[in-house]
Amino acid sequence: MAPDDRDAVLRTVEVARRNVPNLQVFARTRNRRHAHLLMDRTVDGLVRDTFHSSPGLAEDSLVALGIPAEDAAQSVALFRDHDERNSIEAQAIYRDEKQLIQSTRQAAEELTSLFEADRRGEAR
Repeated sequence: MAPDDRDAVLRTVEVARRNVPNLQVFARTRNRRHAHLLMDRTVDGLVRDTFHSSPGLAEDSLVALGIPAEDAAQSVALFRDHDERNSIEAQAIYRDEKQLIQSTRQAAEELTSLFEADRRGEAR
């Protein structure tokens, strides 16, 4: 499913789960919040809008700035892994705004530390 209407996607997933419980559901998400709402509905696969293209663009940009291709790919892989892990962990707290803000700040600090370790050659 890939409609632009976030609520329509959520309703469709609910109807599909009710009427065809074994149906595999794959959906495009509009943003992280939409992803969490779909995760609540136990979809089988999610693709976040722009998430697949943004890391590729970042990698191309790093190479254009003179970063060796292998190093750019490593940095993007670090970010992608961190972001996907963080998104899954945030699922448990996304309804609690205070906790989510704190978790987001902590995730940003962790990402900074990861990139610093990578720059020192420790993250490989």
